[in-house]
Amino acid sequence: MNAIVDPQKSTTKAVTRVPNLKKAVQAEEYAACIERAMLWTQFSKNKNNKAKSRPVFIAEATRHVLRNKTVEIYPEELVVGNFTAHRVGGIIYPEMTGIAPMMEIFKIPTRRVNPLNIKFLDRIKLALTIPYWLTRNTAVLAFDNNEDRARFAKEQGEALQYQLYEAGGIAHLAPGYEKIIRLGAEGIIAEVEAFEAQTTDPEKLEFYRGVKISMEALGEFGDRYAAEATRVASDERDPVRRQELEKIAEVCTRVPRHGASSFYEAVQCMTLVHIAIFQETAGETTCPGRIDQFLNPYYEQDLADGVITREEAKELLGAFCVKICETIPVWSETTGAMLGGMTSWEVITIGGQDSEGNDATNELSFIMLELADELRMRQPNFHVRIHENTPKAFYDEVIRVNFGPGSAPAMYNDETIIESMMNVGYSLEDARDYVAIGCVEPTAPGKTLGSTDAGMYNLALALEMALNEGCQIGSGKLIGAQTPPVSSMTCMQDVLDAYDVQTKHQLAKLHRDLQAVERFHAKHHPTPLTSATLEGCLEQGVCSTQGGAKYNSSGIQGTGMAVVADSLGAIESAVFEDKWLTLEELVAHLKDNLSDEVVRTRLEGIDKFGNDIPKADAWMKWVGDHYSDSIHALGKNTRGGQYLAGVYSNTSHTHFGSLTSATPNGRRAGETFASGFAPENGADKRGTTALLNSMNRIDYKKFANGINFNIKLDASSYDCDDGKSALGSMYKVYFKRHGMQVQANML
Repeated sequence: MNAIVDPQKSTTKAVTRVPNLKKAVQAEEYAACIERAMLWTQFSKNKNNKAKSRPVFIAEATRHVLRNKTVEIYPEELVVGNFTAHRVGGIIYPEMTGIAPMMEIFKIPTRRVNPLNIKFLDRIKLALTIPYWLTRNTAVLAFDNNEDRARFAKEQGEALQYQLYEAGGIAHLAPGYEKIIRLGAEGIIAEVEAFEAQTTDPEKLEFYRGVKISMEALGEFGDRYAAEATRVASDERDPVRRQELEKIAEVCTRVPRHGASSFYEAVQCMTLVHIAIFQETAGETTCPGRIDQFLNPYYEQDLADGVITREEAKELLGAFCVKICETIPVWSETTGAMLGGMTSWEVITIGGQDSEGNDATNELSFIMLELADELRMRQPNFHVRIHENTPKAFYDEVIRVNFGPGSAPAMYNDETIIESMMNVGYSLEDARDYVAIGCVEPTAPGKTLGSTDAGMYNLALALEMALNEGCQIGSGKLIGAQTPPVSSMTCMQDVLDAYDVQTKHQLAKLHRDLQAVERFHAKHHPTPLTSATLEGCLEQGVCSTQGGAKYNSSGIQGTGMAVVADSLGAIESAVFEDKWLTLEELVAHLKDNLSDEVVRTRLEGIDKFGNDIPKADAWMKWVGDHYSDSIHALGKNTRGGQYLAGVYSNTSHTHFGSLTSATPNGRRAGETFASGFAPENGADKRGTTALLNSMNRIDYKKFANGINFNIKLDASSYDCDDGKSALGSMYKVYFKRHGMQVQANML
């Protein structure tokens, strides 16, 4: 495997390059970087910038960051770019919810969850900017009065009923990297100028002006790396490394300013644009998308021309994958508790179909799958699309890779997902081109601002309040809707009616706050750079935050689905069928945290979802359908798109569980919920086949924002040829019966 310098002359043993880059990144201490926050503050405080339109302001602020942020080329790198001033660092966004971690800046290095290194002097510098941002962040500018501002800050700080991730940045999209790789920044400027000539609308012209500034900044960003590569090359004594640095300079002189003319240039262009988008807005959930598709023409052409080999292409892609591990999120303690660990949201989607329905698996698909297996780093998250015509060789390799450490890659069923997307307005061609954003959310890349992780919602709290007149158990404070006491509930329908009222009451509050946040982004933080890559924005002269993209939606995730389903089943069985408890007695036991072990054991013994028991599974379907219908009833978001239901939880199932009282399924207060659409922990006792049969009773087409199904398997039971074949067959049956997604955790 040779480095991409001169394949005919290079003697570099590049077989070690990507492992060395991985080792270097993994050896780095995680840090919080103040650089972007300080540069953004500097620009914002400049009185000369205050009268500028918001698209121009954001574009110039982003340019100010790109012009002044650290530029460094690390040893052995071929694909260059720095997210922050640290090899592995996180960006703070003071103008959005970055104010929350800034308020905790002196305990970030020593906190229990996600401690981050930050120099004491940097903490002082950042702390001195807090007074300026206290009145200029999302929580303040999204609301019209101090009462709502204080309420929103308090509720989001505790994250009991719901948490709005969109407050931290609209993100959650796959930009149109194919477009900017093909046209370059100057090509997009030419496109903008053609649209400018067709309008006199001052708002559109300001948006176009912001886009042009952003594109000029992209070109300058590449120039900075070209200059740095030239500088480092002049001092480099190793002739092979000097040649590599000269090649980097040559490539960065071309991209992203011009369209890519080679595979190397395409990968480097994608990298620099990806990093630049992180400077414009919160970027942790910005996904590269289907790189095996949009990079393939460059790969095939270079391969045919003898410019590149398969091994060299794999090396570049491996370097890119390591590169996106150099960014980490900087969160407050509450958000860290909601999300846990260092999440993996930058998704690469491989395989699947093309827009005409043909199998799109190619050589790059196999290369990316190999990298998923070999790297197994925090980022990127690899998602594999499977359909009825997926080549057997590729499918078999996916199953084999599943047996490695960790849980990559997740598998997605094209047939079900494409239909679910068409049900909410995607064209057939665009649905066939879907990528899975962040965790599991399908969208059309380069055409969608889906805000797919707009909010997380605690379903189990709605049931708790339904059983306690709108109050949390153990509290007399009304936080939900006033519903009847359980003493007046005489049938299961009464319980369901109260649950329905509480669910809709909570979602109405979430909807009110989310729309305020949506309006904040549209008014105060447009994204001209990102919007330039999304179909529809330039054509309409409208930023994506205002609905300019071809597709607009917002995803709201339900957490605690199985807790509610199993609890409803327990209420029906124990109270209304077998009648060994009254509803009042049950609630009394819940208030006592199920301390009576006999009662708790009997409740735990009632049939649970995940065991191929139709009655228990029917409750899971009912809860899912009810949630999806309730989200759909919210109507349109402020960008004109639908609110979509999703069922995945990141790690919010742990946080929400820690705040939720005992539940009728036998779960005690504070215990975690199951993740996503999985059965409660330990509830599925009849094996993998029974579990998959239960999962197939869910109507996944109602969840266009995606679902997460984590299945835990004993690797030793399948780690042979027959075992792998059996597992592959089980997944195929699950997908044939309209399953949506599955990700195996091999234990």
